[in-house]
Amino acid sequence: MSRNPQSSSVKRRFAAAAKAAAERFPGIEVSTSYGTLAIKVKGKFMARLRTEAEGWLAIKCDFIDREILLQAAPHVFHLTPHYENYPMILVDLAAIDKGVLLEVIERAWRMTASEKAVRDWDAQHGPGAAEKPPARKRRTLKKRTARRKREERYG
Repeated sequence: MSRNPQSSSVKRRFAAAAKAAAERFPGIEVSTSYGTLAIKVKGKFMARLRTEAEGWLAIKCDFIDREILLQAAPHVFHLTPHYENYPMILVDLAAIDKGVLLEVIERAWRMTASEKAVRDWDAQHGPGAAEKPPARKRRTLKKRTARRKREERYG
């Protein structure tokens, strides 16, 4: 039986992305989902290879970011009808820049990790640690006001 070279290349790219994510963000683990390699955060699904043959990574992404990514780089990001109603996007691992992939992984991690894990990571690494600003979560007016007051008090 001959091995598909594209399949092993996809696995290597996936492994590199998972390793980079695990080194950077707490709770990341490599697992499986629907029979393909997956990235989870403390057992919660974050991303998976759609199939090893096609080389697309299905990863969590909020709907607004998804529209921006699809318009900005349609050769890298894709959406099938199956994922239209889910906060997911497909990423071509062969076409995406490593830095952009880490940003997409960070946003997915922020959606999947607990609020405490995200707060702890931000506190440990400082506000300038991320390559781009953290993904914005929708907050109630009361939470936004309380957060602003804390920031004013503690810097």
